[in-house]
Parts: sequence; structure tokens; C-alpha cells
Amino acid sequence: MTSVLAGLRVLDLSWGVAGPITGMLLSDHGADVVKIEPPGGDPFRSSPGYAAWLRGRRSAELDLTDDTDRETFLGLARHADVVLESFAPGTTERLGIDADTLLAENPSLVYCSITGYGPHPGHRSRPGYDALVAARLGLLHEQRGHLGGAVPHIHGEDPYLPDLPVPEGMEPGSPRSGPIFTYTPWPSICAAYLATTGINAALFARLRTGRGQHVETSLLQAALSLTASKWIRAEHNDEPFYRTWIYDQRAPKGFFQCADGRWVEQWVPNPRFVLSSADGEELAHRRDVGSVRDDPDRIGTPPENIVVLAHYFPEMVDAFARFDSDDWVRVAEEAGVPLQPVRTPEEALADPALVAESAVVDVDHPDFGLLRQVGILYGLSRTPGQVQGPVPRVGEHASEIRAEARAAARTGPAAGPPDQGTHAPPLDGI
Repeated sequence: MTSVLAGLRVLDLSWGVAGPITGMLLSDHGADVVKIEPPGGDPFRSSPGYAAWLRGRRSAELDLTDDTDRETFLGLARHADVVLESFAPGTTERLGIDADTLLAENPSLVYCSITGYGPHPGHRSRPGYDALVAARLGLLHEQRGHLGGAVPHIHGEDPYLPDLPVPEGMEPGSPRSGPIFTYTPWPSICAAYLATTGINAALFARLRTGRGQHVETSLLQAALSLTASKWIRAEHNDEPFYRTWIYDQRAPKGFFQCADGRWVEQWVPNPRFVLSSADGEELAHRRDVGSVRDDPDRIGTPPENIVVLAHYFPEMVDAFARFDSDDWVRVAEEAGVPLQPVRTPEEALADPALVAESAVVDVDHPDFGLLRQVGILYGLSRTPGQVQGPVPRVGEHASEIRAEARAAARTGPAAGPPDQGTHAPPLDGI
């Protein structure tokens, strides 16, 4: 069956994390993604993620500061469906490849820009790197959280029991004050999904109007979309179930070390399950509860339960430490309690369940051979995606892509549709 984006041409000028992941998502669903690289190749080529994110593309080297190479790119853009770029604001204008220029030549084009801060006048020129954006927006402080959680902090109220002593090891993060650095570039990962959504929405609108448009997203938008559960103010913030201990900086996240040195995560921490299962010489399920949702001793979400967790945490630490992680996984499965081992990425990629549903796949790499990596991230039943091929070498397809540009020049610019006067949102009528 044909993939949903089959037949569409994408010119990928992006670099870093967000743009390459966006290109991977488009390629995995059938688009012909052409990576336009500067002479010598994308300077981020050595990033480990590129061994997966660049898969299924073709590659050509073009020097966009050179008149001949820029004209080659413009020839490709006149017949492309999507241009994806992540330059610093103002760069595309200086190069003569900005959205206004390309849309004037190809009115059907969808032009997607990914930046650090979008058009924000005070920040648009700042570097768009995850760590810098996260630090400037306060995300690294939010990783630690606040006493009492986000709700009292954002409302300027006193936290719940600020002097409550908690056992050593219960509060996550390093034993100091201040921000916690996150290794995962999650603002860029989220921005990739936002960019993909924007591109597909514009392509969907084009089916009705015949016209393309400029879509934008940023690491700032990504940060706001994923931190909305903390950065909000509510008029009636004392309503039941709104406040919770879960975001309290003292709250445990369910990680416990077992007798074999391995760690497991049991969430939400269920002291009665843990202590009753470990109450004996052998680990065993000793309660008549078939589902965690039916468990009367399940820890609820109200803020006062931080006291319950503080009381039971040392006993749970001792209980987990008496038995191996495999035994805890087995007993938790019998009890219907959510508990899983903490695994390395290599272990997770070898999970039989993930392999069986193609959540991970094996793809050839020109330098590293067969690599196990993430598979198709979202499934469509009638237009399924598939990995189109390996990561290309730098400039591997330059000759054929330049030939396509020359052929496009002979046919002239793409004919733009007449302006139908409709500016309805893409999901209007659905």
C-alpha cells in the first residue's frame, strides 16, 4: 500500500535535532526527502542521532552562498512540496531563500521554519540550542520542582508542610539546590512533532486551496506545550484533585534498587503491595487485589499523601533490596501492579515486544552496518509508513539531484493556482 506522503518532495536544509527528526518522520511516511548539505556535509553529522534521523534521504552538497549552487537550489524549490529549514532568523533572507522568495516562485510550497524562539523580538537572535533555551526558560529549575509542587509556587502561596522531613534518597535529583541538567534534548524532540504537525496541516489545507504557506515552530513553543501542566494559573486552584504531591520536589518517582544491583520503577508507589510481597523468606503476591485501579491502598494524588510516602519510603527501600529485580517484575505482573526494570537503551531496543510490533527496526548504515533503531513512530492502517533506506553519505546523490534541477529549469516555474480567497483553518468543516 502507498504511504500517505508518497510523491511529495521535501528539501531539507535543517541541522541539529528538531529538523532531522522532522525529516525522518516525513521520509518514513513516503516523502522523497533531499538533504541539502553545505560543502563537506552537515557539521552535526557526527551526532549519534544522525545514524537514525537521516535515514531514507538523498543527499546533495550545495553552497548556497555560491550563485550557481543557489540557482540549483531555487530550481529544485520551484517544484518542491516542502522546504524545511532551521537557520538562525535572518539567514534565509541574506541567502535569498526565505519563505517570501520561494513562495513567490512556487505558490504551492509549504515552507517550514524551526527556530529557538520564533519571532520574539527580544530573543529571536539567541542561539537555538536545547541546553541554552532550557536554561533561559527556567526548564532546568522545573526539573527539580518546588516545595509543595507547581500549583502553590505559580500562585505565590505557601507550600504544603514545607518543613516536612523526608528520608534520604526519597527526593529525586542530586542532593543540592539549584537546577538539574537534562541530557535528553526534549524541546527539540517536541519541536519536531510540532513541525511535522504544521507541515501536514498545511499540506492538508493545500488539498482544498491549492496553495502552500509558511509554517513555523520553535523550541520555545515546544517548551510551553510540554510544561503547560506546571506553568498555569487557575481561578479555583483549590478544587479537589487539582493540587497533588506528584510535582512536589520531595516526591519520589518510584525507583528502587534490588538485591541484584538492578533498579526497578514502581509507579505510583504502592507500599502495601511492596511490603506484603516481601513479608517472608520468598517474594510472593499475598494480596487479593486483581488490579491496581481496584486497590484500596493505592496512594492517591492529594498533597497530604507526601506524608504517607515519607513514612513508607525507607521500608520500601529495604523490601526491594531483599530480592532480585526479575522476581519483582514477575510478582508485580501477577498482582497487576505497574513495575518495570530500568534498562539501558541497548536492552530496551532488544525487547521482543517492541521488535514484534516494529517499534524498533534494523536498518543498514553505510559505516556502521546493521543498526537497531526506532521504527515507525505512528501507524496508519491504510497508508502505512516504512523506512525507505539507510542514511546517505554526504553528497551521495548530488549528480542525480543536480540533473533533476536542470530538468526542472527547462520546464519553468511551477504554475501557481489562482487565489481562491479562502483562508479557513485547515480543519474547518471537520
